[in-house]
Amino acid sequence: MRRREVIPVLLLLTALISMTSAANAPAVASDADLDRAIATYRSEGAEQALPEFERLLTAFTEDGDAFNMARAERYVGESHWRLGNYEQARAHLEHALLMMRQLDEKLGEGKVLNVLGLLEWDLGNYDLAMSYFRQASQIGTDLDDRRLAGATMNNLGLVLDELGDYRSSLEHYRKALDLYEGAEFPRGESDTLGNIGGVHLLLGRYQEALGYYQRALAISESLAATASLTLDHGNLALCFLGLGRLEEAVQHFDLALDFAAAAGMRKEQALWQHGKGNAFIRKGQYDLGLEIHREALATYEQINARTLLAQSLHDVGRLHLDLGDALSAEQYFLRAVDLSREMGQEQTVSAALLSLGDLDARRENLEGAEALYREALERTTAAGELTYQARSRLSLAEVNRAREQYDAAGTEARQALVIAERVGAAYLLAEAWYAIAEAERGREEQETALEAYQKAEKGLGTIGDPNLLWKIHHGRAKSLLQLGQRQAAIGELEAAVRVIESVRAQVREERFKAGYLQDKYQVYIDLVRLQLELGEVSQAFSTAERLRTRSFLDQLANDGPLTRNEAERRGAIALRERVRQLQIALEEEQQLAAPSRRQMAIDSFSSELLLAEREYQAYLDDMRERTEDGPTISIPALPELQAQVHDDEALVEYVVDADRVMIFVLRSDSIAAVVENMRYVDLEAKVRLVRELMQSPDNSHWWEPAVSLADILLRPLNEQQLLEGVSRLHLVPHGILNYLPFAALPLDSAAGGPVVMERYALSYLPSAALLVSRPAEYLQPQSLLAVAPLSSRLKYAAVEAQSITAIYQPNGVLLSGAAATESAFKAQAGNYEMLHLSTHGYFNPKNPLLSGLALEPDARNDGRLEVHEILGLPLHASLVTLSACVTGLGSGYFNALPAGDEFVGLTRAFLLAGSQSVLSTLWEVDDRSTVELMQGFYGREKAADAANPAQSLAYIQRGLRRNPEFSHPFYWAPFVLVGN
Repeated sequence: MRRREVIPVLLLLTALISMTSAANAPAVASDADLDRAIATYRSEGAEQALPEFERLLTAFTEDGDAFNMARAERYVGESHWRLGNYEQARAHLEHALLMMRQLDEKLGEGKVLNVLGLLEWDLGNYDLAMSYFRQASQIGTDLDDRRLAGATMNNLGLVLDELGDYRSSLEHYRKALDLYEGAEFPRGESDTLGNIGGVHLLLGRYQEALGYYQRALAISESLAATASLTLDHGNLALCFLGLGRLEEAVQHFDLALDFAAAAGMRKEQALWQHGKGNAFIRKGQYDLGLEIHREALATYEQINARTLLAQSLHDVGRLHLDLGDALSAEQYFLRAVDLSREMGQEQTVSAALLSLGDLDARRENLEGAEALYREALERTTAAGELTYQARSRLSLAEVNRAREQYDAAGTEARQALVIAERVGAAYLLAEAWYAIAEAERGREEQETALEAYQKAEKGLGTIGDPNLLWKIHHGRAKSLLQLGQRQAAIGELEAAVRVIESVRAQVREERFKAGYLQDKYQVYIDLVRLQLELGEVSQAFSTAERLRTRSFLDQLANDGPLTRNEAERRGAIALRERVRQLQIALEEEQQLAAPSRRQMAIDSFSSELLLAEREYQAYLDDMRERTEDGPTISIPALPELQAQVHDDEALVEYVVDADRVMIFVLRSDSIAAVVENMRYVDLEAKVRLVRELMQSPDNSHWWEPAVSLADILLRPLNEQQLLEGVSRLHLVPHGILNYLPFAALPLDSAAGGPVVMERYALSYLPSAALLVSRPAEYLQPQSLLAVAPLSSRLKYAAVEAQSITAIYQPNGVLLSGAAATESAFKAQAGNYEMLHLSTHGYFNPKNPLLSGLALEPDARNDGRLEVHEILGLPLHASLVTLSACVTGLGSGYFNALPAGDEFVGLTRAFLLAGSQSVLSTLWEVDDRSTVELMQGFYGREKAADAANPAQSLAYIQRGLRRNPEFSHPFYWAPFVLVGN
């Protein structure tokens, strides 16, 4: 029986209610009005019903109808919960609970407790949620109300799901169905059927889950219940996603999103956005998937949906890992683990452990990876999580393959296959067959391997997941090669390249363009190698260019400012200011003398600075996304490149493999290739040694290791007369060779004999394609802007800049000392043909866009001219000279060189900003020799009828070598000219 009496204590809380009042007119309300609002809530969702519930709450309050007031209060709170307004929901629900208890309305109390439990479940407060549900369940049992008892039993199952106790959750769901029998409660039955399907989905039993979801959908459609329909369609989409039926998954996600939007269900909208993002990622549309994921992540953060937030953090981290951004991925994974452990959410913990293991595996820390994989396996086995149990075994198989323990790898892979067959998930089956194929290939059972690769590809079916497909093609190519079927192997490698490039073409964020290739560049190198073995030199050269050219050309096509509006500008300023403040704090702490210096503070500042820089770099990359209708540039054809090579020139391009160096020589009328055997580890060691010895001007021990490098990199070319009649070389290095001073390599073994720069003028190119780059438009021919700030603390910088400026009078301008501000340089740099910067460069290996040059600060800029700022300068220069320290180093300096040498350094930044060439340095230079070199270089350039920086640099370097004071390569070898 409903009571209609006023409880005085309730009137003390009307301030909360009055905030929701929608009108000042007299309120009219009845039982029928509330029933109609509830029907609207059930059919159309919370967003449509909430205003009416709020109106009725005000009306019942004014009427003194305590019972309906409590009911309306409950539905206002429940609607806010559905809409993700959790704090408002809790306030209204706790008020409703108080009223129901004062009214001694046990059924109403039980229903409010049930909704409060759902609210705390959403927030990850599982102990509190279970307490509410158990109280509600007891009330349902005491009243013999099968609906309430079934609903709370169902919701207890939800909490057990999150805790990974799936056996117990299934028991609770089945008890809920038994309680609903005869209760005429189809909505509750639909919810529970969907939840049973959810357990099967979590356990990877997609086909079983599908049946439950379809039964739930049929009930929801008969009820025309919008809120239930969004859940049913979303769950069906997840099921189809697991089965690899991606188009059906996207269709159901779209339906789920439509229903969620109609009902104003923000949490569910984010959930289905998250799922749809995963579907696009599975299809290889990474940018679109990442964009959708970010929207979902922001919503989870905003509404504090911690359970879903943890899952989303893991998935966003996984995407960053696939795109080569390991540092960002690790931060997402660690946060997901911490949040999941805090809530006791076992499945997300297992997923994140596997991903952290993948990070260790990429870093070649196999012991760490194996420990994480085994922990994940133990957790998933105990919880009965079949999908992640199989993934754990596949990860362990990969560790065993890396250790060349192929029998153990095969055992793990076949155990994963058994689970995958039980689950019936197409993608998991494909992964298992691929792992078996790799193990069989390692065991030299090539025919068996080929059969397994075939099953893996067939298992993908319509999924067409590129991340696995390229691996299948690559593995199959290796097996075919072992069987002597080289032409078929080339076909597979070309297929792998097509898959890789089809995905890479859709990646717009710059930091991901090279990162995506990190674990794929070997496909290109294997193809180059095989094409050369078959005598297909032109095709091999084209493949080498495809590896290194695509990203560089994409960046050339990416013009325009980094920030597009005032909000973005303010965002950049705030992020940059945080970085700067941490830099200052760290510098100040490091400058303190012991014992005042605090190591813990230094560690804290360092870690925070790394995170701040990473966030800033990610922001800057996001701002540089190329628009859909942006310009595109194609890779030049071989004849187009040859047309740019003069008769007295040669382009020499290197491709370094694990056990050989492949060298291409392009002349105006020919192309040839030479292959020299040398392990990469030996090559790297020699380059390191030569650099180290050349940086010690007091010894001459550099000669012999330099001869051994020249014997591999240059001598074969001369022996085959490939450089006959050549006086200029365009060098396109690869990997570690980017840091080798080719100019100092000996031309014969006799000590003190001629070196490369005495016979050839040299220029370095990031890609042969730069030979056909756009011509510069010089606004002031024979003009120069020189910059020498005080902050560089270089003894001869000002003298050097003054003497060079004098050469170009009256078109030479000097910014020296305090006048050499970052703002002044930015304002004037685009107006000169030549730019000369006498200052220090600094290198940020973890965040290369934050590397830069030291200038003077002013009111508008901090004096740090960083790479991302250089990229936005509108330059028209024929030459930029970076007379500073180690300005030629890129983001992969002696570590993890990005595939295709696509690192972003200061040199490339100026090329991308519009300069035709850049003169930079490979190591810290000597002030005095630099002054002499620069004066001679610019004097020669000014006097020449047709300026040729490569010839001028070689001429001056020869003179320095003849000078006893500067004859050691320390003084002249680090200067390299990059560009055309």
